[in-house]
Amino acid sequence: MKLINVEPKDNYVLRVYLDDDSVVDFDVRAELERIPCYKSLYDQALFKAVKFKNKRIYWDDHCDFHLDQILDRGHPVSHT
Repeated sequence: MKLINVEPKDNYVLRVYLDDDSVVDFDVRAELERIPCYKSLYDQALFKAVKFKNKRIYWDDHCDFHLDQILDRGHPVSHT
């Protein structure tokens, strides 16, 4: 399984699209509050500049999440 798209939403949520047609909402706020190096993501412009490659979403060398973390802490979005 790998990422095919990442869409930044309001309130520091990332909507993550996977190659098996599943969609997961990943709330980044808990990480922003818990891990000091992620505090730079409070800058909305930086947060919305999220990138992805293979099984990783990232902003820079210090801020990234692996697909395993996203699946573990994210919430599936039902298809309507």
